Amino acid sequence: MCCNCCSVTQRKAWVYGSGTITAALGILLLVMWPSWSETLVNNNLILVPGSESYDSWIEAPIPIYLSFYMFNWTNPEEVNNPNVKPNFVELGPYVYLEKHHKENLTHHDNGTVTYYERRTWYFDAERSNGREDDLITTAHPITATVADEMRHSNKLIKKVINFMLNREGGMLYTTKKAGDWIFHGYEDRLIDFLNLFNTSKINIPYTKFAWLADRNQSLDYDGSFTIYTGETDLSKLGELTHWNNNNETGWYPAPCGTVNGTTGDSFPPHLDVKEELTLFVTDTCRFMNLKPNGTIERFGLTATEWVGTEETLDSGENFPNQQCFCDPKMEVCPKTGVVDCKKCRENAPIYASFPHFYLADESYRNAITGMNPDYEKHRFRVAVEPTTGIPLQIDGRVQINLMITRDKDYDIYRNVNEFLMPLFWFEQSAPLTEEFAKKAKLLINLESYGRYLGIALTCLGGIFFITGITLTLTKRWKRSANDDEDMLTN
Repeated sequence: MCCNCCSVTQRKAWVYGSGTITAALGILLLVMWPSWSETLVNNNLILVPGSESYDSWIEAPIPIYLSFYMFNWTNPEEVNNPNVKPNFVELGPYVYLEKHHKENLTHHDNGTVTYYERRTWYFDAERSNGREDDLITTAHPITATVADEMRHSNKLIKKVINFMLNREGGMLYTTKKAGDWIFHGYEDRLIDFLNLFNTSKINIPYTKFAWLADRNQSLDYDGSFTIYTGETDLSKLGELTHWNNNNETGWYPAPCGTVNGTTGDSFPPHLDVKEELTLFVTDTCRFMNLKPNGTIERFGLTATEWVGTEETLDSGENFPNQQCFCDPKMEVCPKTGVVDCKKCRENAPIYASFPHFYLADESYRNAITGMNPDYEKHRFRVAVEPTTGIPLQIDGRVQINLMITRDKDYDIYRNVNEFLMPLFWFEQSAPLTEEFAKKAKLLINLESYGRYLGIALTCLGGIFFITGITLTLTKRWKRSANDDEDMLTN
C-alpha cells in the first residue's frame, strides 16, 4: 500500500504500531532468550535419539588416531652383566586410524544408557614412521607371565615349571614384527603347549599373542559401559556409573576401585575449571584424576587443559589419598608414577606409567638407558571447552611396561638384572576439526546472538517511536499542497 495514499491516522498507526511490535519482540527476546537458548543447547547436548550430540556420540565425527611407539631392546644378550644397563630405542610411531561405533544400546528410566563400543583400526602408512614388518626385540611376555604367576609356588612345582620353560619354548626375549606385536599376533610354541596343558593355574586366553590380540573390531573386548545421558541431570552427562554391570572394578578397595569419571568422549557442560577432571581408562583398569593447567585456543575456541600430574599415578608413596591403589597383597608397591595392572591383564607382570617414565620415580629411568621424558610429547592431557563440554584436544598417553625379576629357581631369570622394561607407549589423539568447531561456537554464542537481536529490535522500535514523535512535533503528519499536487499528477 502506498504510504502517500494513507491518512494521517493510518500513518500514525503504522509507525507507532510497528514500533510497539518491534520493541515488544526485542524486550521479549531480552527477557526470555537466555532460558530459551539454554533449553535449546541442553536439548542438543543430552544423549538421546534426535539430539545433535547423539549421532556424534554414536559414531565419532572427527578422526581419531592411535599411535604406537615401540621400544626395541638393543642389548638383551648382556642382561646378566651387572655393568651394562639394558638399552632401548624408540621406534615409530605406527599410526592407526581408529573408528568408534556404539552398539547394543539400552536406555534406562533413571536417565542412563548402557552400551558396547566396537573399535576398528586401520594402519595409516602415510602418518607412520615405520612399517608393520619392522623387527622389534623385547621380552618374551608369555615366559615372564608364567614365571611371575608361579613365583610363590613351592620348590617342586617351580622345578617342573623351569623344566617346562626350558623344553617348551620359554625364553627371555624374542624378535617379532611390529604389526604382530600390536594387532596381528604371532604363533608361539609356549602358548601352544600351555593351551594343550590346559591348567587353571596358568591362564592364557588366546592362541596367538599380540598386545591388542582379538581387540580389533571386537564388540565386547572393552566391556559394557553405563553412563548418564543428561536427561535427568545435565551436570552428570557422560559420567560413568557401571563398567561390565558393576560399580566397582574389584581390583582395588574403595574409593580407588570405584567406577567413576567419564570415558573421555563426552563431558558435562559448565565444567568447573578449578576442579579436577576424572577419566576412567580401561587400559589401566582404573580412573585417573587430571588437574587444570591453563587454557589453549583452537579455531576461535578457548578450552581448559587438564593434565596428568605426579599424583595421578601415585600409589600412596607421596600422596596418602592414593594409598588404596596399592594392593595390600603385594610385597612391594610400585614407586610413584607406576601402577600395577596385573589383575586386569591376565596376571601378566604389566605396569602402566606415562611415556618414558615421565613424572615417575627416577629409579625406573636410572635402571636402563634410552628414556627421555618430555613435557610436550609425553604428558597426558585433555582440553575441553568448559561451557559446552566439547573436547578440543585429547592426547591420552600411556606406557605399558613389563617387570623383569631375578628368580634363582628359573634358569632364564637366575642372573638377570631386575628392572621395569618399557614395551611400548601409545597415544590416542582426537583433535577437533574446523567444521565441528563452527557448530561448537554456534552453541556457545547462541545466547549472545539472541541478546544482540533483542537489543537491535528494541532499538529499531525506539527509532519508530522517535520518528513518530518527531513528525508530530514538526507537524509533518498532514499532507502539504505539494503532496496533493504530486498525487494528482501521478
